[in-house]
Amino acid sequence: MHTSSTAKSDRRYGGLSAQERVHQRREKLLSAAVQVFGTLGLRKATIRDICHEARLAERYFAEHFHSAADAYEAAFKQLSQQALAATSSAMATAKLETKALAQAGLGAFLHFVQEDPRRAQILLVDASSYWRHATIRSNPELNQQALAMAHLAGLIYPKLPAHIELEIIGAALIGSSLQACLIWVQNGFRQPIGQVVDHLMFIWDGLDRWFTKEIAGSASPA
Repeated sequence: MHTSSTAKSDRRYGGLSAQERVHQRREKLLSAAVQVFGTLGLRKATIRDICHEARLAERYFAEHFHSAADAYEAAFKQLSQQALAATSSAMATAKLETKALAQAGLGAFLHFVQEDPRRAQILLVDASSYWRHATIRSNPELNQQALAMAHLAGLIYPKLPAHIELEIIGAALIGSSLQACLIWVQNGFRQPIGQVVDHLMFIWDGLDRWFTKEIAGSASPA
């Protein structure tokens, strides 16, 4: 009985094993989720819409996601990882200083969301309200980016006084930048990317001035 069941589960259809078909269905559903959430928005999108876009029966949705919100989180995570890869690649070629890294990272992120408006809808428009919902405990992707910002600050300012909480500052930088990007998206990408980046640089300029002052103060004799 067990042998028969195993043989059945290992049977290949269309050249794919059972495990490969499950993976393929998830990829189709995830791609469909990006399309549906990116065009209809989180409030209007339904499980039926996602399954229709993926051309899969609704019973397959439950293989991978508990709800439409769960599928949204998966789409958000995938796009966040892609955005992080784009910004990290741009920052890797920039000078190791606050404003140069900020310009490279911000420019890359703005290009990423502008070239595909679905990304803007998922990462900025819907995320701005979704992650503030009372039942959502945390946003691990944004937390990861905030920690990365804190790590870079530690490299650029190795003598920064211990009383400055880099994790809090990293979260503030990410939050303020995303809010500004959201307004840019809602304005229909009206301003050129370079102009948006220039307007956001006051945050990093102020941060650099503050850190430099704190370092100098801590080095001064009491």
